[in-house]
Amino acid sequence: MVTLSPTATLRQRAAKLRREGVDVFDFSAGELDLPTPAHIVNAAIDAASEPENHHYGPTGGDDDLRQAIADRLTPPATAPLDGSRVLVTNGAKQALFNTFMTLLQPGDEVLIPAPYWVTFPSSVRLAGGRPVVVQPSTGALKVTSDDVEAARTPSTRALVLCSPNNPTGLVYDRSELRALLAWAAEHGIWIVSDETYVDLGFRPVPAPSRVAPAITDRLVTVGSVSKSFAMTGWRVGWMSGPKHVIDAATAVQSHTTSNVGRIAQAAALAALTGPDVTAGFRATLRERLSLCASVLEPLGLFQTPPDGAFYVFPDIRRFHPDDLAVADRLLSAGVVTVPGTSFGAPGHVRLSFAVEEAQLRHGLQIMADVLGDWGD
Repeated sequence: MVTLSPTATLRQRAAKLRREGVDVFDFSAGELDLPTPAHIVNAAIDAASEPENHHYGPTGGDDDLRQAIADRLTPPATAPLDGSRVLVTNGAKQALFNTFMTLLQPGDEVLIPAPYWVTFPSSVRLAGGRPVVVQPSTGALKVTSDDVEAARTPSTRALVLCSPNNPTGLVYDRSELRALLAWAAEHGIWIVSDETYVDLGFRPVPAPSRVAPAITDRLVTVGSVSKSFAMTGWRVGWMSGPKHVIDAATAVQSHTTSNVGRIAQAAALAALTGPDVTAGFRATLRERLSLCASVLEPLGLFQTPPDGAFYVFPDIRRFHPDDLAVADRLLSAGVVTVPGTSFGAPGHVRLSFAVEEAQLRHGLQIMADVLGDWGD
């Protein structure tokens, strides 16, 4: 059964608390609190004045944006990727939906490492597939080739990778990716690589296509401008892969949403081809991460510092074994977190530190007080 996203449900509860006059410190949001940069907004304003953009466009996306995405995905020292191998979608969620609708037959299994973004299993189910959650065996919150091999069956069709990861912020290094990609190539398994947070890595983030380009005949890359450019509301994402997959996914999109709004596409083009803003975003996030560490480390809640994105994913079982109970108690105190159970990792909570510093500091202190009292 497909249900409403847990983060959407939490936003609704937080809004209700605000209406009741409660001060709410929302650490559940999967988006930067920063505005979309001005040059991107101005590009959209200019595009809105062009009558051409008031009408339908190509289902697969405007050619200049498709090529800009292809250029961004092209590994160094290789021939440029052609824009025909890119489909522009309404955010990364539609890219995932299109991907699984294209790759899967009813009953096909997709391996999803835990912790996982909540949309992965639902996208697989919507396409008639069966999500198979793979728990890490090492306690490191990352799976190994042995882990996925233990879960493989004759029905296994694909493996989802997400690095930097949502909800942990952890990054798979080159050796870890090489082992997983070699396993996939050996068994004819598709790799679906969600690289939505790749530009928000606090250290260089290796992407599957750059680690092992030979896998690209069975690789679909999913991404968006949402996180890296503070553009979640613009709803522009993409998928890239072999041309026959992109052509089939374009056909799926032609019967669902058709093309992405062309004004939003113009904004995305300005984001991808304009001045780099991600370095400034990363600097801001590093400062906020340091603030998280200063409060959480003394509580023993900074065991797995993130390498990217903007999430901390502490194990809270030293305070209480039930992450749902912890999240509910924190919510009663006005601090919104997401229980790890939502991500297939009970005993944890996810905190987004993409929050204004004063709000972050205040909310973290409330969290420390609540857990400290509980621990006593």
